[in-house]
Amino acid sequence: MSIDLLNSVDKEEDPVKITLFIDVIHQFSQDIISAKSEVEIFKILANEVARQMDFLDCVIYKVDNSQKRLKQVASLGSSKYSSLGVSNSIELDFGQGHAGTVAQTGETLLVDDVTKSSNYLLDIVQAGSELVVPVKINNVVYAVITSEHPEKYFYKVHHQKILEVITSIAVGALVKIQETKELEAVKEKLEIVIQKKSSDLDIAIDTLSEQYSTLKYQHERQESLIQEVNHRVTNNLQIISSILRLYLAQEKSESISSLKEVHNRVQAMALIYKNVYKSIEVNLVNINSYLYDLISYLKSSLTGNNFEIDVKAEFEHFGADVLVPLGLYITEMYYYWFAHLPSDTTVHLELNLTKEQEGDYAYCICLSDNSNIQFSNITEDFESDEVSLTLISALVDQLDGRFVQEFNNGNILKLKF
Repeated sequence: MSIDLLNSVDKEEDPVKITLFIDVIHQFSQDIISAKSEVEIFKILANEVARQMDFLDCVIYKVDNSQKRLKQVASLGSSKYSSLGVSNSIELDFGQGHAGTVAQTGETLLVDDVTKSSNYLLDIVQAGSELVVPVKINNVVYAVITSEHPEKYFYKVHHQKILEVITSIAVGALVKIQETKELEAVKEKLEIVIQKKSSDLDIAIDTLSEQYSTLKYQHERQESLIQEVNHRVTNNLQIISSILRLYLAQEKSESISSLKEVHNRVQAMALIYKNVYKSIEVNLVNINSYLYDLISYLKSSLTGNNFEIDVKAEFEHFGADVLVPLGLYITEMYYYWFAHLPSDTTVHLELNLTKEQEGDYAYCICLSDNSNIQFSNITEDFESDEVSLTLISALVDQLDGRFVQEFNNGNILKLKF
């Protein structure tokens, strides 16, 4: 409380009034700390403060500025209170009575003699004087405190000043309670949003988990089916190979050479599916592993020529759909070399599988030797009746490739595809 407020009390007032001024404000400040709602604040104003100042009557109206009406929310004495609030609460319009006037103007009104006021609103008992003080938040009237007394000139300046100071303290408490309510409302909204988001997230997780389980099951089933089909294909090729070996063991005619060629071609395909079965990705084959198995088999299947072959590949994996015709192509070219070089020739072959950097082709497989014996033009022989060349021509077409033949200190055969 400032010195100016103390000095504003009438000079003629007894010093006891100054003490009352301080005591009332001090007690209200203490009581207001424990208030948890505006109802409690209004009860303290209407009862505790009024009793300390020897008021016989005190009523508090809450102002509805949008409707321009006042509604009684607290009054002196407990008899008017129920569990639902003030019983038989009075409602006023703006401008109706002294309380309605203060709600409209926002200015304190001290009426020494109500009989001289044309705006006095008679209640149950005729009053002599009345004091009305507004409670303003952000310069807008939020509530009105009014007190009537049967004596004229009962209310003094110190009564007015005490109420004005107390209302300013009450405003701080009311604003704090309003902010708390707003925060609680925001908190409730956030909790609802979080709860809904959490619920939506749980549903999404459950849905995704279910979809993942379904996809995982379908994937595992497809993997199992593909591996099973691949296993059966491999077994069937092995059965065909075994049958051919039985015929080779019994056959003594000139057709044994043809049977051997058929057997070798079947075995070349079987090696592909063997490597597919070992692969993590069912449609991809480790190219180095496959070429190692294929070359090892081809070298073991032929006798009489001293062939050595080096294999290099620039990448690790190839699709099985490409590797089948590619493996057969390598097999046919290997046998072509074997058939067209003298049996006592020592030959060093190189097989390079690289990425093609130019043109419309992605890859290039190059077979070359160190022989001084040049092959005839293979592309001109594609139309011949020789089975091996017919197969090579068909495999080149199947790969959408282009066959290139060169000779430079050895035969060089390229397939770009």
